[in-house]
Amino acid sequence: MSLHLQQEQVLKHVLTQDLRQAITLLQLNGAELDEYIDQLSLENPLIERKDADSYQPVYHKKSQDRMAEPYRTYQKESLQMYLKRQALDLKLSEQHQRIFQFMIHSTDSNGYVHEPVDVIAAVLEVSAEDVEAVLHQLQSLEPAGIGARSLQECILLQLRRKKERWYEAELIIEEHFLLFARKAWKEIAAKTGVSMKTLQAIQDEVALLEPRPGLHFSDEDEHMYIEPDVSISVMQDQITFELNQRAFPDIEMNEGYVAMIQERKRHEAYVYLKEKEQQYHWLVQALRQRKQTMSHVVREIILHQTDFFLTGKHKMKPLTMRRVADILHIHESTVSRTVKGKMMQTPYGLMEMKQFFQAKLEGHSLEEASSYTVKTHIDELIQTENKKKPYSDQQIVNQLQQTFGIHVSRRTIAKYREQMNLPSSTMRKRYD
Repeated sequence: MSLHLQQEQVLKHVLTQDLRQAITLLQLNGAELDEYIDQLSLENPLIERKDADSYQPVYHKKSQDRMAEPYRTYQKESLQMYLKRQALDLKLSEQHQRIFQFMIHSTDSNGYVHEPVDVIAAVLEVSAEDVEAVLHQLQSLEPAGIGARSLQECILLQLRRKKERWYEAELIIEEHFLLFARKAWKEIAAKTGVSMKTLQAIQDEVALLEPRPGLHFSDEDEHMYIEPDVSISVMQDQITFELNQRAFPDIEMNEGYVAMIQERKRHEAYVYLKEKEQQYHWLVQALRQRKQTMSHVVREIILHQTDFFLTGKHKMKPLTMRRVADILHIHESTVSRTVKGKMMQTPYGLMEMKQFFQAKLEGHSLEEASSYTVKTHIDELIQTENKKKPYSDQQIVNQLQQTFGIHVSRRTIAKYREQMNLPSSTMRKRYD
């Protein structure tokens, strides 16, 4: 076997540190960029943030909201602190106080206690009877339903707190909960003699209860306050947009250090400041590029989704990031990073920018049809249906075909409905 050296040319893409930082900067949302600039300004005395001239409302992120309403930020009391304050009136013994403390710190953000009684008893080396007694006291506190170990128990605890007890409702939830939840009401009616109309009234009562009583209290994971990165306005069929000043901030150089940079007397300070000056100019350029890229992408979204902004949600068209990238002569990943985590305030509420990129509906002949369009029609059909005779998935298929000329399968309707957290026709049916 012979050994020999061979020279070979290989073409590689090498990302410089500045380029990697620019890519990182592009994909940050407004809050993350704020934090990033604050950190840089601590490390670099030359960097100063320009104050935003205009105030933008803060929006609270909600999964089901069609239109997010402005919220004032304020600090709420934690669930644990709220329960501890109430416990002062319980006059617990030292041992029961220890159990209570363990129990409330085991309570999840929904207000549920998941540790079994025997496990708590074993961990604290106390009797199961003592744990049961403390659990009963915890469940007597506000909010109603706190300390429940299941959804069934949570509902029961709240029903039993009503000033006017409805024993028939309590009986159904206690003894036939799974059938009730599956809406197998005919089976319940046959077993109990309770009418379908009464079962409907019980469901209406249960719908007013709080399945997650702990969520009304502050929690670091639940405390999400966001701002739109871009706001869209429509006036007289003219669509304009404005970038949020705080999501796209400007910076300036600390003038106090300019003279020091120009002096060359102290060599070490000069070298340090020149390095920081270079970092400052890089950040200015990166922020300018980030703003420019976002503006270009937003313009393309508006051009392609004009009907959506002017007419309504059902006019969302298919659009890919590749198409926008090709038009702007940039890489598809640049478009992806630009819209990642960014929010847009539209005439129809606060939306994620990635929602404007929708694939063409599979198997559909119309180029204009997108999955978003179909979901919008499904939502509208279900919102306006006769609740005593709700549309089946096949009937929704027929409605889309007859009314909008959209051809989709029943399986596709079922998939979209589940993605939108919309129940089946059986679960939507009312028995008034």
